[in-house]
Order: sequence, then C-alpha cells, then structure tokens
Amino acid sequence: MKLPVRALLAAFLVFTSIDAWCGISPAEYAGRRARLAALADTDAAVVFRAADFRVRSGDVSYRYRQESNLLYLTGITEPDVTLLLVPHRVAVDGKAWTLLLFAPAARAKELKASGSFSDGVVLDANRFEEIFPLIAGSVRSLYISPLDPGFVNDWLNNKAIFLDQEARQRLRERYPSLRIRNAGPLVAGLRECKSAAELDLIRSAIRMTGDGIRHAMAVCKPGAREFELQAAVEYEMCRQGADYTSFPSIVGSGPNSIILHYDEDRREMRAGEVVVVDVGAEFGGYAADVTRTLPVSGSFTEAERKVYSTVLRAQEETIRLIRPGVHWSALEAKAREVLSAGGFGHYMPHGVSHHVGIDVHDVGSLDTLKAGMVITVEPGIYVPETDTVVAPAYRGFGVRIEDDVLVTPDGSEVLSSGIPKDIVTLENLVRKGKTKR
Repeated sequence: MKLPVRALLAAFLVFTSIDAWCGISPAEYAGRRARLAALADTDAAVVFRAADFRVRSGDVSYRYRQESNLLYLTGITEPDVTLLLVPHRVAVDGKAWTLLLFAPAARAKELKASGSFSDGVVLDANRFEEIFPLIAGSVRSLYISPLDPGFVNDWLNNKAIFLDQEARQRLRERYPSLRIRNAGPLVAGLRECKSAAELDLIRSAIRMTGDGIRHAMAVCKPGAREFELQAAVEYEMCRQGADYTSFPSIVGSGPNSIILHYDEDRREMRAGEVVVVDVGAEFGGYAADVTRTLPVSGSFTEAERKVYSTVLRAQEETIRLIRPGVHWSALEAKAREVLSAGGFGHYMPHGVSHHVGIDVHDVGSLDTLKAGMVITVEPGIYVPETDTVVAPAYRGFGVRIEDDVLVTPDGSEVLSSGIPKDIVTLENLVRKGKTKR
C-alpha cells in the first residue's frame, strides 16, 4: 500500500452519503447541534476537528475512523473537516451564520447539494484560516476537543511533550483574553441517552456480534487456537455488514482467560479449559460489547460450573436493579455482594458497568441511571494460578459474562438477550459444533 491509496480512500469517503452510512436523519444531527449551541456560553465559540489518519508503520495507515464527537454532531466520516459553532451570527459572503462547516471542496459541494447541513453554511476547508481568527478574536471562551494524541514521548530526553498544552498556549498568545475550555463535557451530556435511531444501530451491532459469537462456538474445541475463534467471530460480523470491530477482539483461554484485555489470541486451547470471548461489532458508528465464556471441551468442569453460575447470578441480580434513578454505585455493590456470597468477593478487579454508544466505552455520567442509556453489565471472577485461598480446582482461569442493557422508563431491556449464556445451551452449542467437524 502506497500513499496514493490513502488519497483514493479519502476520495471514496468524500462520496459516502451521511444517511447511507449512519442511518440517522439530517434533522436529528441538526437537533444535536442546536442543543449543543444552547449549552455553550453566549460569549463562546465551539470547534471540532476531524480525526487524522493514524500511521500503522512507514507509509501505511490504519483504516480511518472519525473523531467521535464530530461524528455525533455531523455523521461525516472523512478527514479534513471542521465544525465551528458561534454564539452570534458571523457574516460570511454576505450572509450571517451561527454554524459553519469546513470540508474538502468535493465534499463541501456534495453537502451543499444534499441540503444535509441546512442549518449552517458549508465552506471550502481552505477558508478556515481566513474565518477562524475573526471568531476567536471576538469571543471570551473557545471550547475545543483536545488534540489526539495529547502528548508524545521524547524517549531520547525521557520527556513527554504535551501537544495539547502547547496548542492551548499558542492560542492564548494569539488571543490573550481568550479562555480555552474542553468541549467534551458539553457533548457527553448529549450522547449519554440514545435516540430511537441510535438504538436501532446499536441493536444491529449487537445482532452482528451475537452471530459472530455463535460462529465461534461452532469452531471451539481442544486443539483449536484462539485466533480461530477470533477469525470466526470477525468473519461473521463482517459478513453481516459490520464496519469495524468496536475494539480488538479478546479471546483468552486457560491462563489467558484471567487477562482482562488480552488480545494476542495465539494460544492453543486445551480440554477442560474455558475461553473468554469478549467481542463487539461497530455498525453505523455505534458499538456493541458482549462477552461469553465457553467450555472448550463442550462441558464445564464442576469448579468452572460453580464459578460460572456465581458470575451469572451476579449479573442477573444486578440487571434486576436497573431503572431510572438508580445510582451506578448500587450496580457495583450488588455484583460484588453476590460474588462475595459465592466465596469469590476478591476476584473481580474491574468495574461492573460502562456506557456503550459511539465509543465502546462511551461518554456519560456515572451518577444516576437515566432512561435511554445503554450500559454493560459484566461481572467476572478471575483466580490466578498462584492463589492460595480457594481450592486448586478453582485456580488458573477466569469467567466473565457481559451484556448490553438499555435503561427503559420503567426498568431495563437486555439488548443482547438473544445471545445464549445459560450453561446447558452453551454446552450444547459447543458440543453441536464438534459433531459437525
């Protein structure tokens, strides 16, 4: 792959339709921008910039993924785009505007023709340097998304260079009275509760993820390698239309099942072990995040069955608590209470829940639950081989069960409920896969 291929990819993205890719209407995006503008101070401007290509090595880039806040506000998926919101109207080419979108010439032309940014003006990206100083010099505050990465490591001098801090400092030098603020918290409050269109996309991502996990069950057996399950999951998710995996797939068997973010996926699985399959599809910009723990041989050992049953009970009792007004800490407390009652209270080194949305660990408050939030419930037990507290049969493996749950006005809905997790069904599906080979 050479640099011209990157240019071809960018050109392809330029002609990708917002509606076709995201499934969210221009009116919904306009409503998001209007709510954001209402949250900002009246003497402030807000600016968001598209993500850059990320270099994998040499002249090879990773597949492009848009900056999440800009994606949420526009649905635009290509680089070299900037969104600028201003509190007072700014005159551009004889008209006054409060929303300005800067895009490459071809994309700007398409957006103008489609009317998908009718609440603002679309300008050629080259005009940003002309217009931005006029706005930055006329407001008291500027909300920005921090640079990503915010710092780089100068390993020769053993020093971190904070790019975001330097950028802010240069802005202050150019505009001494300007207060620089983080735009992230403004958008986080908008993103934490999902609309009907967003939920449709999340449901699709979960369905694709479930199909991938079932495919992994069919190839799970002693002697198979972890990457075979990974390949089965990702093949099926892609076949169903997923845009990406929402995070690097985690397929950890035996001792690797204890490693929370293990992603090497190379080990050969052995009889009598469990394998943790923590995966997610991304579709239309929205993520799924589901974990199932499978018996490699098709049957859990007695110790594995007890640990699994304890985790499943903790998850089910935690999910029963979910409703608007419940504090996040109550979910954590309930999961740990059940694990402790089962004798495994000290073996969950992570939290039991996080938001899911445009990012797999999505933004949002960790205060009280609200209708429209999508969260995970993911208790786990991980007992090191070196542990000396529990009996030897319980050592050296981990179990995690994770589902995506919608907070409804009167309770909750487990969006991933169609993905099997009861012991009998899991054992039958893994054994059934063996009989087909």
